[in-house]
Amino acid sequence: MTGRRFCPVKATEEVRPVNTDPRGSQDTPEFPNDADRERGRRAAVELPTTANLCRQCLNLTDVQGAAVTVLNSASSRELMYATDSVAQHLDELQFTGGDGPCVDAFTTQRPTFCNDTSSDYDRDIWPGFASEAGKAGVGSVFAFPLKGGNDVFGVLELYRLAPLPLDEEQVELATATAAAIAVALLAELPLIGDFDTGTLVNAFHRPEVNQAVGMIAIQLRVSIDESLSRLRAAAYSSGRPIWEIAADIVNRRTRFTHGSENG
Repeated sequence: MTGRRFCPVKATEEVRPVNTDPRGSQDTPEFPNDADRERGRRAAVELPTTANLCRQCLNLTDVQGAAVTVLNSASSRELMYATDSVAQHLDELQFTGGDGPCVDAFTTQRPTFCNDTSSDYDRDIWPGFASEAGKAGVGSVFAFPLKGGNDVFGVLELYRLAPLPLDEEQVELATATAAAIAVALLAELPLIGDFDTGTLVNAFHRPEVNQAVGMIAIQLRVSIDESLSRLRAAAYSSGRPIWEIAADIVNRRTRFTHGSENG
């Protein structure tokens, strides 16, 4: 059977390229600008237990960064916390492209691993994501579902600069951390909003994306789903973050017209 690289879980349990040499020390990248640095600081204040568990997970699993995303569908998501700019960029790549380990971990409710972003195997599964992640200096990405009862409501995403898989002990530690983060996040989320009603606001929230989707839907007279697809396509084809394209639309620097992705 072909498809995603899954790992069974035991019942008991502008981004700058960075150094990817597995032989050398690999420092976790920081947020490159003041705005993103402030978002990271605010997120750690808003979600202290979640942020602390993410930071602990870096040492436990020997990875360089982590992010936590809440989802209620493969196309409706909110980044809640990221340890650094690369983790944030990986989340944005998957939101823009609509695929990646995070998306698959959510839809299949199973841990999903991209062990080598440069391998033909992983690029066949996630052609856009693996290529762009590799360009950002990321060698491997690991996604673990966050569960509340029997339902998956989010994903813990980890990355390494080197293309090295997690060993069995690290998988167990990451799985246990994901379970702890799920509990912590459910306790901390009511303090900042309700994702199901669209009022969940946090440090990484990008209101311009939802606003732009509504404006495109009106401009093109299409559904919200089609509008989001058009916005994603424009971001992917331009190589710009989706929130930058959205800001241009909200500020009326860009207008979508029939026959083109934007006008």
